Amino acid sequence: VNLILLMVAHEITTVQALVGSVRVARDFTGFRDEETGAHLDRMSRFSWLIARGLVRSHGLTDEFVEQVFLFSPLHDIGKIGIPDSVLRKPGPFTAEERKVMESHVHLGVQMVDRLVDDFSLRAVAGVGCLRNLVSGHHEFLDGSGYPAGAKGDDVPLEARIVTVADIFDALTSRRVYKSAWGIDEALDALDKMVAEGKLDKDCVDALRTNKEEAKQIIERFGEEKAI
Repeated sequence: VNLILLMVAHEITTVQALVGSVRVARDFTGFRDEETGAHLDRMSRFSWLIARGLVRSHGLTDEFVEQVFLFSPLHDIGKIGIPDSVLRKPGPFTAEERKVMESHVHLGVQMVDRLVDDFSLRAVAGVGCLRNLVSGHHEFLDGSGYPAGAKGDDVPLEARIVTVADIFDALTSRRVYKSAWGIDEALDALDKMVAEGKLDKDCVDALRTNKEEAKQIIERFGEEKAI
């Protein structure tokens, strides 16, 4: 009995260490850019909405849904290593700048691996989910994404979820170069990307089904966002 209790206590401790590391990393990304912090709040909730909407059709567990909620804010954690001259550039990137920006995916994976190794967390449930969404959130189902050009089922579900949530937030948020799109307009754009073979239809449908909750998220965590 004591051995079982020790094993349970160890598992709880390692999970707490991972969650704590996630919070520190998330807060650090927020410090670099106030809008990034708001983006992370919306991202985690959009991702949770989508994951929750797929529970029955995909046989997902509550644990998976909570992992997506917890880890989705770290999808762009590699941007910590991108110079401000590129990260904060208001205009279009040069070819070289785009290459630098796209390197944030590899940087993010390296950071996750380092975090997991330093805290001895490889056996903790959810580590695979974290790594998958960091490495795959810029992949498209037709193979046109980066960095691996993964196609179809080679793109993990958690990465598909975060990709849809990320694009949706970008469309419904105001930027220097664009105004915020309305929710229906953004969903129509996502549908177009589904038709082009880039996005997971089930993920977009799940977001559309919960668009009233998405609206509440935008109103709560955004400033003068689209409704």
